[in-house]
Amino acid sequence: MTQTTLTITPFEPRHRYAVDELIFRNFQVHTHLDWHEIDDWLAKQQTPVRLAWQDRKLVGLLAASNVLNRTCWIRVAAVQDSAPTQTIMQTLWESLTPELVRQGTERVSMLITRDWVEQQVRALGFHYDEDIITLRRIGESLPTSRFSGATLRPASLSDLDEITKIDHDAFIPPWQMARDEIQQALRVAALSVVALRNEQIVGYQISTIYRDGAHLARLAVNPQLQGQGIGGTILNDTLRRFFKRGIYSMTVNTQMSNHRSQHLYRHFGFQRNGYDLGVWSKGIV
Repeated sequence: MTQTTLTITPFEPRHRYAVDELIFRNFQVHTHLDWHEIDDWLAKQQTPVRLAWQDRKLVGLLAASNVLNRTCWIRVAAVQDSAPTQTIMQTLWESLTPELVRQGTERVSMLITRDWVEQQVRALGFHYDEDIITLRRIGESLPTSRFSGATLRPASLSDLDEITKIDHDAFIPPWQMARDEIQQALRVAALSVVALRNEQIVGYQISTIYRDGAHLARLAVNPQLQGQGIGGTILNDTLRRFFKRGIYSMTVNTQMSNHRSQHLYRHFGFQRNGYDLGVWSKGIV
């Protein structure tokens, strides 16, 4: 591609086929969609999605999550492999940023899942924040859990408001999940549980199943009650439920800076497996 004159447009449903072609036929693709497939996510997306065209051919895409507490994530980035990557990413970013600012965004983050992405976010002025680390455990042995006074039951969509509040109290931006993200997570989870004290929800977990085992996708406890064994009660129960399904391997991701969660996971036999991902961020106001 020798000419770099680009036309930038918002995403529209009629662009779905072109987006699918770009995503599935090129190497330079980044997706961080957690609980969604890309077609489903684009259909529901309310924040701006920008497309880059050259000679009526889609050569780039950049999309962010909904703004939550003045932060958002870059959820999708894609550039045609033969296209001038930096030029396209810069042009898309310059088009996307003003709309994010109008919606109240002050900071944008990106999880680096592919090497090509890190080079591009550097050029856009993003800075390294920290690593997300992955831990894994295998086997049936479990440590003795302390009594927490919590009872457990399956989570339901009627718990959504209470779960969302705990999530937002337990995590800081950009690690909080939006209400609609939690709702989708509960719908597709293999296992989701809430912990209660005095009939009030004080913690929750959401887990999935993948080819090689289970993944603890989310575990949160009311910050005022952390350190009282509730997280251990939830994790012990979760592992035992998967054991009954014949699943004895589990992974979990957490922030490098989240020492409390790492202590809990190490207590239950989780060990780092070397699969770490960097998080890069940029202030835009």
